[in-house]
Amino acid sequence: MNKNDSIITYIDYGYIKYDIKPIMNKKNLSKNQIVKKTGLHHQVIERYMNDSVTRFDREVLAKLCYVLDCNLDEIITYVRPKGK
Repeated sequence: MNKNDSIITYIDYGYIKYDIKPIMNKKNLSKNQIVKKTGLHHQVIERYMNDSVTRFDREVLAKLCYVLDCNLDEIITYVRPKGK
């Protein structure tokens, strides 16, 4: 079976982007301060800062919104596929 015979079709749906750095900068909060206030591990905060989150976690997002005093749409952005 060659590549063109595959039953799997790739569709670009866009992606979800996480970024808490702008809000952290605006509120003058460091990663260590966020860790202390949320009780989350440094690596978790780092993933949200570097957009390397792989799984949606309601509790983590709620804690971040609470500590950063922001709405979810300030942390998460839907990036549309190219050409849409």
